[in-house]
Amino acid sequence: MQGWLDRAGHDRLIRHGRRGRFEGNLVWAGHRPRRLEQSRRNQEITADLARLDIADWLAEPPLHERTGDGEPYPSPVEQVTALAEEMTRGAWREITTELDRATPDATSVKRDLTHHGWCDLFVGLVQAVEMTRRGFDSIPNKVKALILGSALQGDRPHVTEAVVSLIVDKAWHGFQAAAFAGAPLLDLISHDEALRALRILAVFICPAPAQHPAVRQHALKPLGDDATEVLTDQTKTRLAELFTDWRSDGDASPTG
Repeated sequence: MQGWLDRAGHDRLIRHGRRGRFEGNLVWAGHRPRRLEQSRRNQEITADLARLDIADWLAEPPLHERTGDGEPYPSPVEQVTALAEEMTRGAWREITTELDRATPDATSVKRDLTHHGWCDLFVGLVQAVEMTRRGFDSIPNKVKALILGSALQGDRPHVTEAVVSLIVDKAWHGFQAAAFAGAPLLDLISHDEALRALRILAVFICPAPAQHPAVRQHALKPLGDDATEVLTDQTKTRLAELFTDWRSDGDASPTG
């Protein structure tokens, strides 16, 4: 995740060069019309191009808006970075401290969590906030249920219910503590910026969005629909061509 956040701070030409390398690795089938070959490799590259779109969007200069107190309003990259630092550093320190008490095999738990455990956590937070705009106290329990019910949970045998409970409680505390630049929590999570930041972190932290439908459905697709145009039209077209779950019900398969 940090690598993708760091790219937002890179020079535009560096990101442009990386985009060119991604584009050059795409494999095309046919010439008229020109279509992307339906392959896992193309899916992975296109997902990375979407992440590069997000980095480009985050790198845009802030609008220098002001809060009601006249303080500079945090830019999108500041919002996402603040949340990332609190949840992946502050919360993680607390999690590792208590993990030994929650499980007899903390090493295996940490290994299992690398199998989409963290992106499931962020996606769970996104879904819980979407479903619960007022019952804030119920959000952690909803996230726990979503993670335990994830299609990928079966591949994480050491991530027990007790471990999930510990991680979600600490992550939720981190989410509250981040409170972008001191904004009140209730204002924060009722605002589109909060969900957008969580979605960006879910996409950035996922080891392979091309193999994680929940990340595509609840994080990447909403970013593609975002009014601020986080993803380019070209990337959205390619995602729709390669992933059936990207297209709206009834949409025909793209032909070019």
